[in-house]
Amino acid sequence: MKQESLNIEVIRKMDQTLSQYLFTQKEENFVHATLNEEMSSFHLVTQGDIKALKRFLVKHRNRTFSKLSDSPLQQQKYLFVSVITTCCRFCIEAGMASDESYGLSDLYIRKMDKCTTVDEVKDMYETMMLDYAMRMKSQKMKEQYYSPKTLACMEYIENHLHDRITVNSIAYELDMNASWLSTTFSKEVGMSISEYIRSKKIAAAKYLLTTNEYSCTDIAEYLGFSTESHFSALFTKHEGISPKEYRKKYFRKHFSRFIK
Repeated sequence: MKQESLNIEVIRKMDQTLSQYLFTQKEENFVHATLNEEMSSFHLVTQGDIKALKRFLVKHRNRTFSKLSDSPLQQQKYLFVSVITTCCRFCIEAGMASDESYGLSDLYIRKMDKCTTVDEVKDMYETMMLDYAMRMKSQKMKEQYYSPKTLACMEYIENHLHDRITVNSIAYELDMNASWLSTTFSKEVGMSISEYIRSKKIAAAKYLLTTNEYSCTDIAEYLGFSTESHFSALFTKHEGISPKEYRKKYFRKHFSRFIK
């Protein structure tokens, strides 16, 4: 009961503070953007409309926002997190893979957290918005090029890279005819489903080798290869060097640019 009374008192005081805050904003002639105005930028991002987004970003530089912090830098950082959190979710709803969108959000927030000036945060904001928009543009181009069945197959593969995937297992899960799916996929993508699965697993392995310290045995197991030797042989055939040589050559040399 004591905690409940405390909560009610906090809410009551917040209500009083809100009334005073809204009155002050009116006195200062500050007007929040409408919901449609706020959402318009995210619509441009999800549509992949790069040109229109660039025009929006130019106007956005001189926009006035309500005060969130006494520190101009902290103010800008709060705004950045607010925007990227919303943008991330809008893009997922529009078709971007959730792990890609959330991962991108995490990396940009970490980069932004290292910024030491308002201008750096503003530049990061513009880069982030354009990055999401370009990814959505690429996504839409792919959607226009591939049939819904092929896209569903691609999505299934992307979400099950840690499993041992076969054409039959995909067809079963997606309730499709395996022979028809294989023919359609090969015709549209230019490679067989098995080749596509291998390319995706190798790409995932390259990421793990360059950004983590997992052993080759762990990576092989994680990506659903029967043995480490099978993984190593396939990787070497695909990349021209063994997994261990690849790690030695590229370990964290690319990823570091995301976390400086």
